[in-house]
Amino acid sequence: LDDPQRLIQCPYNKHHQIRACRFPYHLIKCRKSHPEVAKSLATCPFNARHLVPQADLGDHISKCKDKRSIEHDLGKRAFE
Repeated sequence: LDDPQRLIQCPYNKHHQIRACRFPYHLIKCRKSHPEVAKSLATCPFNARHLVPQADLGDHISKCKDKRSIEHDLGKRAFE
């Protein structure tokens, strides 16, 4: 999953397949090119690369793998 060369589908244009290492830069560029789509998407509070339809944000948050990482880190700090 951490392969920087793997392809990720752009949330703004489903025809864009972007290498993971370029994805954050692409998101910024593509958001400007698709402002109407950008208005309909919400950003995950655990990973800004996760853009989901606003109606699906609650479901995404409950299942987000990055949430588990943060909770794990917070749990570790509680014992330090």
